[in-house]
Amino acid sequence: MKAREVLRQYAAGERDFRNANLRGVNFQEQNLSGADFSGADIRSANFTNANLRGVNFTQTQAGLQRRWMAVQLLLITVIAVVAGFLQAIAGALAAFFLDPTNFNGLLEQAIGLGTYIFLILSTHAAITFQGFTIRALGYAFIVFAVSGAVAGAVAVSGAVSGAASGAGTGVVAFAFAVSSAFAVSFAISGIGAVSGTGIGTFAAAVAVSSAVSGTGAVIGAVSISGTSTGTVLGAISISTLGLLLSLYVGWRVLKEDEKFEIVRGVGLALAAIGGTSFRGGNLTGANFSKARLKSAKFVNSYKRETVLTYVCWKSVSGLNRACLGRSILQNKRVRMLLTVPEKGYKQDLCDANLRGANLNGVTLESTNLTRAILRDALLTNTVLKNAILTEAQAINADFTGACLTGATLEAWNIDSTTTLKKIDCQYVFLRETPDARGNRERRPHNPDKVFQPGDFEKFFKEMLDEVQILIRNGIDPIAFRAALQQLMEQNPDITQDAIKSVAKQGEDVLVTLQVPEGTDKGKVEQDFDNGYQLGLTEGRTAAMLESAPKFEKLAFLLAEKDMTTIQRTEVMTGNDQSQRINIQGNVNQSAVTLGDSNQVSNQINQLGETETQAQLKNLLNQLQAAIESEPALSEEEKTEALVEVGEIAAAGQSPTDGPMKKAAKRSLNALKGITLGLDETTKLATTAKGLLNAIALLFSL
Repeated sequence: MKAREVLRQYAAGERDFRNANLRGVNFQEQNLSGADFSGADIRSANFTNANLRGVNFTQTQAGLQRRWMAVQLLLITVIAVVAGFLQAIAGALAAFFLDPTNFNGLLEQAIGLGTYIFLILSTHAAITFQGFTIRALGYAFIVFAVSGAVAGAVAVSGAVSGAASGAGTGVVAFAFAVSSAFAVSFAISGIGAVSGTGIGTFAAAVAVSSAVSGTGAVIGAVSISGTSTGTVLGAISISTLGLLLSLYVGWRVLKEDEKFEIVRGVGLALAAIGGTSFRGGNLTGANFSKARLKSAKFVNSYKRETVLTYVCWKSVSGLNRACLGRSILQNKRVRMLLTVPEKGYKQDLCDANLRGANLNGVTLESTNLTRAILRDALLTNTVLKNAILTEAQAINADFTGACLTGATLEAWNIDSTTTLKKIDCQYVFLRETPDARGNRERRPHNPDKVFQPGDFEKFFKEMLDEVQILIRNGIDPIAFRAALQQLMEQNPDITQDAIKSVAKQGEDVLVTLQVPEGTDKGKVEQDFDNGYQLGLTEGRTAAMLESAPKFEKLAFLLAEKDMTTIQRTEVMTGNDQSQRINIQGNVNQSAVTLGDSNQVSNQINQLGETETQAQLKNLLNQLQAAIESEPALSEEEKTEALVEVGEIAAAGQSPTDGPMKKAAKRSLNALKGITLGLDETTKLATTAKGLLNAIALLFSL
């Protein structure tokens, strides 16, 4: 089919072009999204800068048309001849140094021949062990500099007549040797890459190169130094050494040795001349299953990058002989995983770049994905059981339906763009290496407990929608109130209920806020910090810090109450009656007054006789007794604590009701704030933690 006919049918709504003959057609800059080219012959077709989103290329034949194969065969022959000619020059130079008639004495010949042999062997050694790298090039230049300096020193000292001439010849020989070794290795390796896995083509190229090299070396030796057997054998030996090195380099290129990646890249570029071009195309979601892609081009075009997000490469052949540019497919491990996903079990993909990879349904059980880049990757229904995802980058990754049971998620990087839906997970670990007690931070903590459906999403979703703010040296209540008010003014979606917890961290306090999905967390913390600093400058900072325990408690009260109805005045310090803070809250009208706990007892006793309420009654009685008998609390503090106990008792009348659970949660947080100001050795501090946790469990908090 002609390109014009395909585009006409496509514009008319046709999408089925299966098994079509599209050799050499030009679809440059065209929109073909959603088309079905499965089974089509697209050799030498041009899809440069085309929109190919969701196109089906299953079982297509890409690569070269026959006329382009003939061109490449001619190119291989030319390269082989040039390689052989360069080796012949190196052999002829060897013959020159072996002929004593070219020197004024044995010492001069020894200097020239020794320098030549040292340089050529050093160059070959650098290529063999370092490959075509900057390091190898630097090593060659160092050898050149040292050899030139030694030869020059001998010349200057005038040790022998004509030494300068010999040294100069040695330097010239070095230049030829280096250029020959590099050029031959480069050329032969390029031939290996061009010929792909065609051993016959590669062998033929080597044969041509060998013939030219041997013949040229002999002719050069005879023309320079006559017909001496020694000179001819020397010339053949040097040219043979170069060919052996070239064979070695070609073998390493075929093995995709990173040290010879430059050579491989040039070879692949030559192999792709005239091949199917996807340069600059948008191939998002395209399917190349079982396609043959040898000599195809996926490099960026001059106008735009080639987009390979979510592409399916399953069972593709010849991808290692395609021109892949800078895509993730350049990595052999990644390419193997995407083309043969069945081999994903227990693979080492540490530091692998899998950005935008289509791993739908792939089994990666027990695979090491430490520091792997999974950004934008499609991991739907992927089996990641017992996989290691330590420090993995999973921003905007889609884990819908993935199995994560037993996975290690230490410091993995996810955010609100990461999709965590319908996750199949019983438990995970937040540490890769166990601590001194053998603890790997299992979640859930209880080894006999597993996540129920939806628990995993809730656990990590809450973590994603949290903002943690560390307040140094305790909480100043006036500053805290100012910060909270400014935060709510700047962010209407955040209310007082956003405070999830306030916990001591040594001398500091860590405030955890629950924020809506998509909230700019940096802005939230910035608004809070600005409000807090404003409160510090406007309040009585010094007096506040002296009464830190009480203020921490008051901060909880400020945060947990709806500031709407009742006003209570608290004396902020026992000695300074002028320092007062107004706390408005929706306090239960039946709450106890100062020094009277009878009403709290009545509220507790009004709880029903269900199992949950009976347990709650027992716990609240213990908590009330602990508060009333705690000498470290002032009467005001006891009153505040008992108010919260009464509210929990009231909420216990309907412990499963949503608003009641929220009220209980607020009161529990307030009580935790009160205990933060106590010494850890006090009776209330030691007993309240267990009691409050038990009460929270009864409310399923």
